[in-house]
Amino acid sequence: MGVLDTTYTFTATDVVTSAKLNNVIDQTTFTATAVTGATLAVSASGQLRVNTITSNEMGGSSVNSTALVDNSVITSKILDANVTQAKIGANVVGKGPAFRASATITTSIGVQTHTPVNLTVIFDTNSNFTSNKFTATVAGYYLVSGQIFSNTGPNGLLASIAKNNNQHSFGTQVGGGSYRSAVSDVIYLDIGDFIQLNAYAGVATTINANVPADTYFSGCLIRST
Repeated sequence: MGVLDTTYTFTATDVVTSAKLNNVIDQTTFTATAVTGATLAVSASGQLRVNTITSNEMGGSSVNSTALVDNSVITSKILDANVTQAKIGANVVGKGPAFRASATITTSIGVQTHTPVNLTVIFDTNSNFTSNKFTATVAGYYLVSGQIFSNTGPNGLLASIAKNNNQHSFGTQVGGGSYRSAVSDVIYLDIGDFIQLNAYAGVATTINANVPADTYFSGCLIRST
């Protein structure tokens, strides 16, 4: 095993040379008193770190001493907007909000009235869905879809997505021989914006809650701003 039999205190202006480290042999274990100063430091037994890495060494980004320890990167120390798409591994996706809710109780809708559908959460990764609404806490573009079902086959059954209580996206309006209407869209939501699934028909009817596949509302963030 190598032995470090001398110590040298590095100052802020020192340059590490082979002469200053000529007693360092492979497999040397550094201790906190072996190397000190502003240029080099020991963060843990056997781990040597550099207090400051210049922007040239990092391709234009500066990293402070706690960013690199034992070849690991502490992500909180990376400057904002310095991770590129090329540095993201294959098959890696973000942890943006995602939700799905379905009808567990019926919803009565009046004549030609867009009515919010009663929904119960199945999953909601960021706790954004409540009172039949999804409220964004992350600004970005969301892929949203929904479907309504009525076993009475009402004339003019129509599913829609409302944003901030205004109709945003209409599905396909179906006649009396059809029982389901579906809608989907990519919708931009700012923080605080909310969306909900609405039902409409030419006559008063009921949106049923038979199984989760009949009446549902789901969405996920596909790109943040």
